[in-house]
Amino acid sequence: MQAFLLRHGEAQLFAETDRERALTSLGHQQTLDILSRSAGDLSRVTRIIASPYIRAQQTAQLAAEQLELPVETSDLLTPDSRLMPLGEFVESLQDDIPLLVTHQPLVGSFVDWLCGLAPGRHIMGTSALAYVEADVMAGSCGELLWLHQPDY
Repeated sequence: MQAFLLRHGEAQLFAETDRERALTSLGHQQTLDILSRSAGDLSRVTRIIASPYIRAQQTAQLAAEQLELPVETSDLLTPDSRLMPLGEFVESLQDDIPLLVTHQPLVGSFVDWLCGLAPGRHIMGTSALAYVEADVMAGSCGELLWLHQPDY
């Protein structure tokens, strides 16, 4: 199985609630840049699934425009979601290659857990994109093939 994990772009510091924080212009541009830089690899994506938070939805929409795919929403991709249910969900996608648009600390923790790496090893910056492969989407069963961070 393969999966791409994208952290949302830089977001406003404050909003009525954390869920409502929107992308900044820098977050928008960094996301476009990382998507453009990774376009060849991302051409394999068959589904885009994002956290319901506004910044993740906006980030996913930028990917959707490039990949010409719809955005699906999952509560399993919110910042404090649990690793094992997320792994089980990704495992259930079987024949799909998802782009999961989510948040720290979940995205870095998921990469570390899946790939059997020390906790905290991958603190993904905003708009960071990781590519993992695994026979089974479970703890220590995957391999991080690459991690791209924005250049600025």
